[in-house]
Amino acid sequence: MSQATQRFSSEAPPLHYLIQEIDMGTLGLPDLQRPFVWKRTGIRDLFDSLYRGYPAGYFLFWDPGKATDSHSIGTQTQDREMQKMIVDGQQRLTSLYAVMKGKPIMNERNEAQYIRIAFNPLTEEFTVANVSTDNNPAYISNISDVWADGVTSYTFIGKFIQSLKDKQEINQQEEVQIATNIQQLENIKNYQFSVLVLSADLGIEVVAEIFQRINSRGVDLNAADFILTLLSVHAPEIRREFEDFSRRAKLPSNNLDTSPYNHFLTPSPDQLLRIAVGLGLKRGVLQNAYNDLRGRDPKTLDFKVELRKARFDDLQDAQAKVLNLTDWHDFMTCLKSAGFRSKAMLTSYNNVLYGYLIYLIGRHEFSVSKRDLRKIISRWFFMSALTGRYTGSPETILEADLRQLQAEERSSEGFIKLLDQIIKNQLTDDYWRVTLPEKFESSSAYSPFLFGYHAALNLLDATALFSNVKISELLEPGIQGAKNGIDRHHLFPKEYLRTLGITGAVRVNQIANLGFIEWSANIAISDKPPREYFDPLFSELSSSEKVQAEFWHALPKDWTKMDYTSFLLERRSLLAQVVREGYEKLSDQAITHEVDKKGPSVEDLLYAMETERIEFKSTARVPLDSDVPEKVINESIIKTVAGFLNAKGGTLGIGISDDGDVLGIQQDLNFKNQDLDGYQNWLVDLLSHSLGTGVMANLVSIRFETVEDRVVCLIDVQQSRKAVYADSHKGKGLFYVRSGNSTRILNAGELVDYVQAHF
Repeated sequence: MSQATQRFSSEAPPLHYLIQEIDMGTLGLPDLQRPFVWKRTGIRDLFDSLYRGYPAGYFLFWDPGKATDSHSIGTQTQDREMQKMIVDGQQRLTSLYAVMKGKPIMNERNEAQYIRIAFNPLTEEFTVANVSTDNNPAYISNISDVWADGVTSYTFIGKFIQSLKDKQEINQQEEVQIATNIQQLENIKNYQFSVLVLSADLGIEVVAEIFQRINSRGVDLNAADFILTLLSVHAPEIRREFEDFSRRAKLPSNNLDTSPYNHFLTPSPDQLLRIAVGLGLKRGVLQNAYNDLRGRDPKTLDFKVELRKARFDDLQDAQAKVLNLTDWHDFMTCLKSAGFRSKAMLTSYNNVLYGYLIYLIGRHEFSVSKRDLRKIISRWFFMSALTGRYTGSPETILEADLRQLQAEERSSEGFIKLLDQIIKNQLTDDYWRVTLPEKFESSSAYSPFLFGYHAALNLLDATALFSNVKISELLEPGIQGAKNGIDRHHLFPKEYLRTLGITGAVRVNQIANLGFIEWSANIAISDKPPREYFDPLFSELSSSEKVQAEFWHALPKDWTKMDYTSFLLERRSLLAQVVREGYEKLSDQAITHEVDKKGPSVEDLLYAMETERIEFKSTARVPLDSDVPEKVINESIIKTVAGFLNAKGGTLGIGISDDGDVLGIQQDLNFKNQDLDGYQNWLVDLLSHSLGTGVMANLVSIRFETVEDRVVCLIDVQQSRKAVYADSHKGKGLFYVRSGNSTRILNAGELVDYVQAHF
């Protein structure tokens, strides 16, 4: 049997020769390699091995014989066409070069970096240089000085020994030992490495294959690395643009130029590659994309040059869209619109990466308007982040999503309909009622469900307990620590739980035991039961503030009287309700409300009179006819508000007759001897008990307006995205709807048809 032809030769050059070649620019790093990432402790150990004469691996070089895309190791090396390239061993040779020449290298953040290693000639100990070694005369604080130009070992040894003598006593034997060991350190430059040089007739694609084979046995490379290798071979400009974008995204622009910098993601080149592969090749599994880019025919499995070129063209077209800063930043706005504020609220970067991919597909392939795209992508991201859609088997799930998008008709309506259907399949009623409450049974501070709750609070414009500071302000990036004494605190204080025999971080730090709270004397709370610290503070709030606080912060009724276990169980369900309400607020964005936050004035109402969106009531509780019970008058208020909620929204004016006469609410105030605050609190309680605290907190507001000397109460109601059922003396779960300028109750048949058509 004939011997196989060997495609490499062996050499054993001294280390100083290799360093010189790098300095001269005749030995460099091909772009198929990755940035310098070694830790300084590893560099320390490498020099220790060389000093002791231990084996330290080998280098694999290649002489391409022609110009090939590459770059130098150091930041100050000469620029010339390289004769040899480092295929394997870059990290070791970069470490040796940086230390022995005392020159900076470029790290993975594209920053110039010096590497300093210290050495004790008496103990022969190497260590990463620090303040301690810098101030210790027994150490050479930077071994780079040993090989500095113009410095002989004799001169260096003499100066070091004299400097040490000035600080401490050393005997003659120690002087000899120091001199010998420094000489041994200096002789590292003569260490002979084993070098394998690949034949010059090998093409760069073959060299890339060899590099992959060498590294694929470990965990150093993945499919993304292999694709980046192919880019270095066939389209180095694509890789350079990914790297440039990634580098610029690390810091805000310091001039007027736009920058990819944002508060959510600093993408690496391989992450940007994943987006471009999904967009251009419609691949979620990168191994499949790798074969596509090599030009594999899916039918014959042969590799064809024309297929390879076509796929690289597809990838380059996609890259231009991925790196478009307008789309990039508009997508980041979608994340903010979904209630998320920064990367501190993210548990998976894949949800961001693949969310951007879905955004780009909608933008460029389905021609979805930016307004509609922002709405659907906000909902999509909220769902993805909450459910961890791309955290289990991300590539497989993405590939399935891409197949569904490929099969969908190319229209804005088709894109939105498909995504909404996927969201609906994930966020089912069972998910909200059963699955999500169970997910809150956790003490993790890094939970997608906890961050989903925080996002919902942002969407609902919630404030911290006993505070007017909005949660969104607390979660803004760049804010350090609590604001105005606000932080996440234990509702059942840790010390109080300890007195009950409840200990351990898992039990005490439950998500359901934490909330955003402001109190002036947190230390004074100590081990007090909740009713002793909470009830007095809560009693100072108005009824409307109590309703909002209970809903936003998921506080069960009379929770301070509950045992800890029952409290956690009930609060988990309420937390899930808040998250659901926050998500549904995203869908409510599609509804245009004619009534702004202030609502129409009494003059506006009287000009229009009673319509589908305007209703007048002379009184809310005082019977104008002595035979009419108060609860019947209350019922008229409840059903009008419910009717507005289930129709198009509107404003109810109390203290105005059907004919438009301004009567005022003085009779109602006198009925229970109330002031305006008391009257408002009563109305809030009435509507909350009938329609729900969530509805009251988010869709209904109460205000007062004085006309001449008469006070009118105005209740502004926004349209609800889901059906609202009322409880009153007439029964439970009644469905009211506006019909013209009146409100009526629907029977079972009418209800089904209306809900299907309206919601």
